[in-house]
Amino acid sequence: MNRSFLAALAILAAVTPVSLAQAQTHPHAGMSMQDHAAMAAAPSADGVTTMPADNAMLATAPTAFSVTFPHAMTLTSLQLTGPAGEATDVAGSADASPATTVRTPLPALVPGSYSAAWAAMGADGHQMNGVVRFVVH
Repeated sequence: MNRSFLAALAILAAVTPVSLAQAQTHPHAGMSMQDHAAMAAAPSADGVTTMPADNAMLATAPTAFSVTFPHAMTLTSLQLTGPAGEATDVAGSADASPATTVRTPLPALVPGSYSAAWAAMGADGHQMNGVVRFVVH
């Protein structure tokens, strides 16, 4: 047999058990859609948590979008892009005071893939933004 083929086979044999072990211990392995949707969102690297969470698969459409910040912020914009690619600006309260958790009602959502692009500003002028993607089944 060809030595390079045997070497490739040996590498594959060495890596396969690790790959299987990783797949079995993946936090989402074997989860139903409802289990996935019910998981608490982990804060991002900048300490921001959203609801719906990024990459959430939801059995029912959310009625609101919320963002929890590490310090008080004001949501300055929220743009929701729906399954047909149409973008909608979702109005928040123009006179809202900075808060660590900001909640904005959403329009009625039909099943499909969505993205919510948000921007916020702190009292000190600090700005944050992000994009959350989720699916409504």
